[in-house]
Amino acid sequence: MRSLLSTALAAALALAGIAHAQTTIGGCTIAPKASCPKAQLKQASIANMDLSGADLSGANLQYARAAKTRFVGANLQRADFDSADLSGSDFTNANLRGANLNGATITGVNWTGADLSGAQYPAGRDTSYNTPISRPCAEGSIGACK
Repeated sequence: MRSLLSTALAAALALAGIAHAQTTIGGCTIAPKASCPKAQLKQASIANMDLSGADLSGANLQYARAAKTRFVGANLQRADFDSADLSGSDFTNANLRGANLNGATITGVNWTGADLSGAQYPAGRDTSYNTPISRPCAEGSIGACK
């Protein structure tokens, strides 16, 4: 009976979109405080995961599906998020110095205390050419953004 309840609870959590199990992608264990500098996570599916305090400096996260992912206090310096889905993610106090966020979906992202110094990210789209427009800093972030 207890086993059946555990299985039912795990299924309910999975359906609710709550990621609690560790996953290894490109040799990187996706978990809080992971140490994966320069990880190859291109097109990785890490939505709803917790990477708080992780070191993903210089990581390739192009086209990653990372909606509602927690990057709280993570080191994402020079990470490449080109065309990644980051909608609803939490970058509170994260280091995003020099990160590439061009083409990324950043709707509803929490940038509170994030350091975006030198980062590039979209401010919207040029309606004439449907191309991303870069802007210097996200609301709520810190640093001398360019």
